[in-house]
Amino acid sequence: MIGQIDRVIELQRMSRPGTAKKKPKIFSFASGKGGTGKTVLALNIAYSLAKQNKKVLLVDLDSNLSNVDIMLNIIAQKTLGDFYTSRRMLDDLITEYEPNLHIIFGDSGQVEYPLPKVELVNYFFRQIEKIEENYDYIFLDTAAGANDNLLKILTSSDFVVMVTNPEPTAVMDAYVVLKFLKSRGCKSEKHVIVNKTFEKEDGEITFNNLLTAAGHFLNEKVSFMGAVSFSSEITKSIMSQSLLLKTRPESKPSKQISRLSKKFIEIAHMANIRQGL
Repeated sequence: MIGQIDRVIELQRMSRPGTAKKKPKIFSFASGKGGTGKTVLALNIAYSLAKQNKKVLLVDLDSNLSNVDIMLNIIAQKTLGDFYTSRRMLDDLITEYEPNLHIIFGDSGQVEYPLPKVELVNYFFRQIEKIEENYDYIFLDTAAGANDNLLKILTSSDFVVMVTNPEPTAVMDAYVVLKFLKSRGCKSEKHVIVNKTFEKEDGEITFNNLLTAAGHFLNEKVSFMGAVSFSSEITKSIMSQSLLLKTRPESKPSKQISRLSKKFIEIAHMANIRQGL
């Protein structure tokens, strides 16, 4: 039933004369395996963009294993579970962390947590459409892996940001996610961040390995956004439940993350230009 409603809404939108195309601004952060540092990067990049006077909404979509609230040392009073169980609308869940950075928190460890189905994911994106004009960027911090719900989220996003690290298992898992996205006909732009590098060349070597596999076996194009070094400062920021860019803005990984944030601005800008052609 919800799928039929989606189709009717889409047809109505297409039939409206002079309806402007929406600006591409939804970035889904993904990883084939856990532990790549995806959430840490999503949070700090969002914070960096907010400090550049960009309005950012970050949504913690790691179903029942969410930890954005823990990383920020916040007790979430309203979560996505309220949306999934129809207790609140999506816009009611928005918490202002800073003037330009808003967050929708997820849940963690709920015994009777309602696992969102594909139809509910569709409904989530319809609600996102209602609020996206309020933001320059919308970050979706997704769960690791490649289940049906996750793949639906990624294919519904404008951009997929694959976070991996130099470990062969992490690269292989990232490739598997790209393979599943290819099988789903995913048209989202795909970009890669290599996290937890030790040497300067680790990022490019890791990306080139993934690029070669994706190009040869999938005929899929991915682009390199940059790399972030492994650092005890990041570990300390996680343990102290504080943002690295807030407490150690002059550290090496902070500067790397700040450069990454400018890549997001560039990517969204170029996509908007191409859409207007």
